[in-house]
Amino acid sequence: MSSRKVLFLVAMLFVFLGYFSSQEVLAAKERKPISKSSDQRFSDYGDGTILDSKTGLMWMKKDYWLLEGKHLNWYKAKEFLQKVNHKKYFGYSDWRLPTPDEAVTLYERRKRNRDKDGDYFFIDRICPKGSGWCTWTSKVKGQQAVVVSYKGQGGREFQDKINGPDAFLRLVRDPKE
Repeated sequence: MSSRKVLFLVAMLFVFLGYFSSQEVLAAKERKPISKSSDQRFSDYGDGTILDSKTGLMWMKKDYWLLEGKHLNWYKAKEFLQKVNHKKYFGYSDWRLPTPDEAVTLYERRKRNRDKDGDYFFIDRICPKGSGWCTWTSKVKGQQAVVVSYKGQGGREFQDKINGPDAFLRLVRDPKE
């Protein structure tokens, strides 16, 4: 194949990719939420995602417990993350574990929701009731990773990546501007 043809094909590829990525950005800006939280902080887009206007982060509306019905250790959380991105859950392939600082932003003591056991935990009710009361995060130290809790006073602590108790997962992404 001549270098001219290769150059033409490469140019067409860039035009093609540029068109579709700009279409994705336009579509995201034109999206309208189907509902908002009582304080207008969270927008539910009806596609399994929630946008947090305070942090700019997009969260999966349902956590691992609501999607899969079981607990998971940190390694299973990483496997689930790969699956979610490979299958483009809710139309995206850039989901990730939240940092502890990101995960803790969901905790709001004045907001009450019910977890999988029917107990109160403190995240907005725009998230469905019946989910897990904590999440694994991306912060690791050796064989431990930080878990952020939404029960009681909230908080974060290192848990064993394999044998951490009753661990759950809530995934996040940075929406493109």
